[in-house]
Parts: sequence; C-alpha cells; structure tokens
Amino acid sequence: MDSFAPALGQVTEDDLAKHEAGINRVAWAGGVAVAAVTLPLLLFLLSQATAGWQYPLYIMLAIVPLGYAVFCNFVLRGVQVSLLHRYQAQLNIKVSELEEMAARDELTGLYNRRHFYHEIQRELAKAKSTREPLALLLLDLDGLKAINDEHGHSVGDVIIANLGKVIVKHSRNSDTGARLGGDEYGIIMPGTDKRGAFSMARRLWEELEQTPMYEHEEKYLMVTVSIGVSGYPWGGEDLDEMIHWADSDMYANKVSRKLPDQPRPRDWKAEIDALPDDFAAGV
Repeated sequence: MDSFAPALGQVTEDDLAKHEAGINRVAWAGGVAVAAVTLPLLLFLLSQATAGWQYPLYIMLAIVPLGYAVFCNFVLRGVQVSLLHRYQAQLNIKVSELEEMAARDELTGLYNRRHFYHEIQRELAKAKSTREPLALLLLDLDGLKAINDEHGHSVGDVIIANLGKVIVKHSRNSDTGARLGGDEYGIIMPGTDKRGAFSMARRLWEELEQTPMYEHEEKYLMVTVSIGVSGYPWGGEDLDEMIHWADSDMYANKVSRKLPDQPRPRDWKAEIDALPDDFAAGV
C-alpha cells in the first residue's frame, strides 16, 4: 500500500479545491439572496413611508440581514482558512517524511552518504564554534566480496543490514550512523572525545565477536570490521583532515590483522588505557 495515500481524516489537494469552491458558492449565493430580498423590500418600505422617523427605522431593519450576511461570509472564510492551514500542516509533514526517506539507505535504514557528509559538516562547524569535541568512526566490512561469491548476494545483504542494526544498537540518539556505500559505514558522535570514540569502536568489535551477522538453520556467519577513529580537534581541524586520519587508521587496522600472529584486529583496551587521563569518555 502506498504510504503516502490519503489517510482517513486527511485533506487532499482535491478536497481542498472542492471545499474552497463550495464555500465560495455558498458565500456568493447567500450574499446575493440576502441582497435580492432585502434591498427591494427596503425600497418598498421607504416608498410607503409617511413619517420622517420611518426612514431611519426601515434602514436599520435592512442593516440586520445584511450584517448577518456579512458575518456569515466571515465565518465561511474562516472555515476556508482553517482548511488551508490544515492542508499546509499535512503538506509539511509529507515533505518531512519525503526528506527523511531521501536521506535513508534502503537496505540498512541508516542514513545515506549524502546526509552523512551534510551532517558531519554541520556538526564540525558546531564543534568549532562551541569548542566541543567531535568523533568520527569509519568502518569497513571485511571480506564481503568473498561472502557474496560463496553464499550469494542475498546473504551479503542480510549481513549488511544486520551490521547496520549493530551500529544503531550502540549509538546514542545524538549520533548519526550511515552506510556510505557497499561495505562502508560511518558514525558521527557529537560531544565525544578520543577516549569515547575508541570505547565505541571497542563495543562494536566485541559485539561482532559474539554475534553472528547471518543465521539460517545450521549456518552461522561471523564477520569482522576494520575501524578507523578520528575526531576534532585531535584528528584534524577540517573535514578533509579528519576523513584522511580515519581512513589511514582504518587501513592500518585492516593491514595489521592480515599480518602473522595477529589474532585480534587491535588491542582496544591497551589503546584506551594509554590515552591521557584528561580525556573524559564522551559516550
């Protein structure tokens, strides 16, 4: 079913046009009818008047129905304006829903690449003005091509979607998780310093160590991700520097796990413990 089909009680553009036309017809018909009855009657009464006091009396009596007609016209116009405001409110809601849909990745439900870069530019400008920290995580799903080749793209899609759920699970409401394309993800963490960013990366890695990203009957697939951590101001003063820092860190993470005798991608606890004490956790 179309999610944008008119719901019960909603005003569509066609409904608004019909209501407006109906109100205009009623207003014009009522005004003409009152005038057609009142004015001839007033002229007749004035022509029959024999005393001077009758003239203002008849005029005053004629003003009553004419005033009532004007009042009704104002009421009808108020109804018309109310319907217009109601339609505009519904239109604004629909526009917001469309904007939200346009900013989302269909497979994972995370934000897409365009929204991610728009949001990080906004958050970076905010961090610079308030001098608050900002953390950036870039993630790369390891071995997706091999999974697609061996198990099929449908399995790969499930893994991509489930990894998105893991990101949402460990993100705060203020964070922005996004799928940047293919097997790449990004997380924006406002108000988060270096220690908080590494803590988030560690939680994601531990979750993937314990939870298969694909389960079907007797088949369980575990995956790993390469994670790059960066932020403001410790990872760069502008967006290009932050992205470069995170990319380099993610690449180093990926390469380190391919070397012999490297059972874990990186020792998160050792890295966090080695941070200066003046870094307060941002998550």
